[in-house]
Order: sequence, then C-alpha cells, then structure tokens
Amino acid sequence: MEVSKKMEKWAAQELQYADLGDTRRKKRLISIVENLASQPSTSVPQASGNLAAASATYDFWNSPYFHPSDIIAAQAKSTVERIKEHPIVLAVQDTTSLDFTTQKAKKGMGYLDYKKSFGLKVHTTLGVSPQGIPLGLINQYVWAREEKNLGIAKQRKKEKPKKKKVKDG
Repeated sequence: MEVSKKMEKWAAQELQYADLGDTRRKKRLISIVENLASQPSTSVPQASGNLAAASATYDFWNSPYFHPSDIIAAQAKSTVERIKEHPIVLAVQDTTSLDFTTQKAKKGMGYLDYKKSFGLKVHTTLGVSPQGIPLGLINQYVWAREEKNLGIAKQRKKEKPKKKKVKDG
C-alpha cells in the first residue's frame, strides 16, 4: 500500500470522532491531515500541492468552526477505543524541549535549561501495549517556563538527603 493510501486510512480512522458541526468540515480536516502526514518534512504550501489548497488550509485553521482542541479530542477518543482492547497498557512518558533561541521574533516562549535558551517544554504520555505497539497519545502538556522556575529541579536534588550505603556483615 502506498504512503498516501496509508495516511488516508490513518487520518480517517484517527479523526473519525471529530465533531466540527458539519461532515464537510470533518472531510476537509481529514484531507488536510492526510496531506501533511504523508509529507511531514514539507511546508503547508508544499504538502497542499498548490497555493489555492494551501490558502484553503490556512482559512480552515482560522475558521471559527475549528480549534486545535477538536483534533486532540478526536484523537483522544480513538486512543481510548484502542486502549480498551488491551488489559495492560504502559504509559510511557518523556519531556522534551523545543528550542527557539535563534528565532528572536517568537512570542510566548519561556526559558529552557538556562537563561540564554528560549522555547517550550513538552511533556508527553504515550499509551503503548506490552508488545511495544503505540496505541496513542494519552496526555500532552506544553508550557513556557518562567524565569523564577529556572533551576528548581537542580536545587531539589541538592536538598535531598543522600542515601547511605549499608555494608553486608
């Protein structure tokens, strides 16, 4: 099966619970996601195929009938349905930094690991079967760290009492 067909099937399955108030909007959302997912390293205009389609994508995103949380809600419901099929699900977590230090014009960024690095922190929890099959995103928290919170984790580690090793007799 070629990549675009796989993406088409995946997007339709993942977004089947999207509630945008109109089936045409849902179809449009699925089409946009198919285009972007089948060419993840390209820009919106490149993935859209032409300027008119790219413009339609931007118009859709700016529509009062759509909010990014619509995608998250649909995807969450799809994830829950997959998780129901497994008696045991592992919740694998990771925190990563999105570094926008070199892009000075970006607004809303926080501090990363030191005062001269700016960006966002992202903590993700992924549901995975014991066999290692990804079931979907369980939770994702994105935040911009404030300056007052820099170094708190390091300070907590320093303040923790050190465990003493006990020698066997």
